[in-house]
Amino acid sequence: MPEKISNQLVEIVNITSPALNSRLGRYFIGQTGLLNFGNGYNAWGGIINPINSGVNLYFDIFTITNFSTQSFMGEIWLNADAPKNAVISSTVTPSNQGISPAPIPKSVMKYADYFTGPMTRGVNIFGRIVSPNSTLVSDSHNGSIIIGPGGSFSILIRPLESECITCTIVLTWWEEAI
Repeated sequence: MPEKISNQLVEIVNITSPALNSRLGRYFIGQTGLLNFGNGYNAWGGIINPINSGVNLYFDIFTITNFSTQSFMGEIWLNADAPKNAVISSTVTPSNQGISPAPIPKSVMKYADYFTGPMTRGVNIFGRIVSPNSTLVSDSHNGSIIIGPGGSFSILIRPLESECITCTIVLTWWEEAI
């Protein structure tokens, strides 16, 4: 609501960091392809901030959609290496669709399915069980997880049983020059 100061009206606006960075063309949304895993195999999705990016990555929200009738575990990792068979996601876009040409993120979203072995490097900071036929939406981190050049934010998907499972991961973040 406008306030009256010295006979002039001044409008005060409160804008969240994600909204501001979206407006500036620095907020991005990415999705993995369908991830298949189970019977001894895992899946993985993440954002990698290249060592020469010149930006800090501010992580905001993740969602995991489970298309199966089995629960599974989603482990959140910081600075882990991507699996060897990871591919670059083709479904990454700026949230501000009004900017032309569209901004391109410096960070790269990748994903992999049907891989074995543990994550290398990194720290597993927490895990979540994803219920059958549901979407798990993370609490908004509002940029409180900051990934510098050479780092990553990723989600390791592990089956709790031996059934074959299909899911997708959506990640949102913004980037600011260092």
